[in-house]
This record gives sequence, structure tokens and C-alpha cells, in this order.
Amino acid sequence: MKNIYFALLFTLCPIVLMGQNNDFTNGGGDLLWSNPANWSLNVVPNTTNTGIVRLPLTVESQVDLDVTIKKIQPTFSTPGDFAIAGNNTLSIDPGANAVLGIENLSGNDVSMTFKGNVTINNSTTAGIKNTLMKNSNGSGNTIIFDNGSVLTLETPLEVRSGSNNNFSFNGTLAGTGPLRFNANTISTFGSTSDNTGQGGDFVWVGANASVIVNSADNNVFLPSGRKIQINAINGSIEVNGANVFQGNISINGSNTFTFNVDNNQNNMGIITFAGGTADGTLILDIDNSVTELSFADTSGAAWNSGTVNITNFSDGVLRFGTGNGGLTTQQLAQIVVNGGSEPVALDSNGYLVLESSLSTSDLESDAVKRISYPSVAISKLTFTKPQGDVKVYDLSGRLAIQDQSKGQMELQVNTLNKGLYLIVFDDIVVEKFIKK
Repeated sequence: MKNIYFALLFTLCPIVLMGQNNDFTNGGGDLLWSNPANWSLNVVPNTTNTGIVRLPLTVESQVDLDVTIKKIQPTFSTPGDFAIAGNNTLSIDPGANAVLGIENLSGNDVSMTFKGNVTINNSTTAGIKNTLMKNSNGSGNTIIFDNGSVLTLETPLEVRSGSNNNFSFNGTLAGTGPLRFNANTISTFGSTSDNTGQGGDFVWVGANASVIVNSADNNVFLPSGRKIQINAINGSIEVNGANVFQGNISINGSNTFTFNVDNNQNNMGIITFAGGTADGTLILDIDNSVTELSFADTSGAAWNSGTVNITNFSDGVLRFGTGNGGLTTQQLAQIVVNGGSEPVALDSNGYLVLESSLSTSDLESDAVKRISYPSVAISKLTFTKPQGDVKVYDLSGRLAIQDQSKGQMELQVNTLNKGLYLIVFDDIVVEKFIKK
């Protein structure tokens, strides 16, 4: 009978432990996670022996072994700021979709600071393997990834609004999982942040989420090939460091997103509008101090019914590619500058300018290669070689003239209104001309 009793006791012990919290008491006095005496359950925490790791003390505990847990948090009564440091890796695996893995729920307005290596790797097979992070209770609570920390996202991490919506990322972001920003959250990337090795995207998933990028000049907030994905309304980003944004912007559905640029960016990606109605709006708010905002050639990107609304626009600041083909005629028609209706164009170096300010020299910069001349015409264009399919479009994309006569050497344009036009040969070669 006794043997059966003890057998049942040992069988039930792991089950009991799984439902308990494991508090870091520092009973062993050395601040080490590897010391069982530092834990309320007298065992080093892991996903099988505890539900939640709690940090009730104002200390800097040391993760001195690789360990995987389900969730980390203070207690409600944790009295002051605390930190999790060490050279080993703390992995967080909640094992379920859309479950809190990091929560600052002290009632005493404290900072929860990660100074070492943290990996988010949710093993659930449900949903998108989302792990959540939020502040609760204290209105002054914050969660900070400090200078020198490495946050590796193997699966998505989502910041959620709570008692305080502020989160700070001052270290390195790595891994292939996305970082998701839910409604009303404010995420700040500090001057020491650098995401050069990040292989995931930044995704806006809740209304009014904002990101502030204070990364030092030439550090990387968004690497080339990655994107900010806008899946919610009224999101924003403020980019203060120079040359830190190297990726793409993707606006989904009918969402409006504000991109505030306060410093030069010389190597950005492309802009796309996709998903659903694909009639969203990208507001580019360019500070007066910005002299160079360079996107890649975007002519092959889908813009569908999207709009790029540029405030504080000046000629020769915003660039698409390195030539006048960096945007299509239709894309140019989808750009609004300074709230007006004046059409825009790309000059010979790819800079966006008001059509009215486009110089004749821009049109003639490739004169040796032109098929049509002159570039400023009153009544007709003459061709350097016989043509068989010629079309003329205005800047709204409307077909103004089509002539498929074989062997033609000139085109009458006297019926056109004054302005800038595109002439297309055999649906391949595109040139600009001004009708006076």
C-alpha cells in the first residue's frame, strides 16, 4: 500500500509543479538562474515544471544557462525597477497562439529591462504562433530591451496596449519572425538600436499604432528586402536617423498611413498598394531639413488605386530610381503634392518635380538616343527612323494620339493642349516631350 502511495505522489508532483509560479527569490544569494536555491520551487524553471516565472525583487538576475520558459513577469507587488541580464539565452515559448509571454504587471510603475539574449519561439501549431507583450496595472510600467540586448524573433511578437503603451527597443533585433504593433502602442527604437540582421517585417495590426525611429545615422532600422506592412488604419512612423530605412512600404486595403521623414534616406525600397480594394493612402510628410529621400525604381510595383500624398513637397528631394522611368505615367497621376492638383513628373535623374518646372534640358539629356525631336514641339515631332506604332499619353494615362501607319517619319501634335506628354514607340521605348 505504501509503495502505491509513494508512486502516486511522485506521479502527481510534476503535475502540481506545472500549475505553479516559480519566483526568483535569490535565496542562494548569487543572482544566478542556474542555482535552484534562488527559486521558490527549488528548481531551475523550464516549460515542464512551471507555468510562469515571476520576478518579485528589485535586482538584476543573471541568465547563466540556456533556458526555455512559458512566460516572464514581475509580481503585482514588485516594488521597483528590475532587469534580466546574463550571457545565455532566455527563450519564451508560451505554446499557444495570442498568449502573453512577457507582461509587466507590477502595480508600482516600474521598468522591466532585458539586457541579454531573448528568443521568442512559440511552438504552437495554432494560428500564426503569436506571442504577446504588454504592460498591465501600473500606468508608468515600461518594457525595455536595453543597449547590448539581442531580441531574436523566430515566431511573431506583438506589442499590445495596456496600462502604459510604451515599449523601447535599444538593442539588436534578429530572426525571421515579424514584430507586430497593435492598437495605440508607441514603440521607440533608440539611438543604439541596429536591426541589420533582422529577417522579419514590421507589421501594423491595430489602429493608431506608432513607431519612433531614433536609430543612429547609418545604423539600420529596416534592412533592404524587408518591409513595413500596414494592415490597420491611422498608423504612423517617425524616422529621425539618417539612412536607417532601407526596406519597402506596403499599404494593405484602404488603410491610411503617415510616414514622417525628419532626416535624409538615400537607399529606400519600393512602395506598393495591395490587398482588398487596394485604395489606401500613404502620407509622406517630409521635414524642411531633408534634402534626399531616395526610393528604388518603383515602376514595376502594384499601386492599384492607391494614393501617395506628399506634404511639404519641394522639387528635387524625392527620388524614384535614377532616371525618368522610375515611376509609370499612371503612378505619377496617383501622386498628390501639397494638397493640390498640379501634375508631377520625374526629371532625367529620377527626382520628382512639378511638371511646370521640368526643364528642356531634362528632356534633352539623352538627346543622342532620342527617336523623336524636338523635345519641345509646337506642331509636329520628327523621327530619326521609320516607325510603325506610335502612341501619345498625357500624364493622367489617357491615350491622346495613336498612329499605326507603317514607315511614318513624323507625327502631328498640333491638336494637343499645352503640357508634358509621353510618346511610346512599339510599346517599348518611352520618351517625353513638351507641347507648347
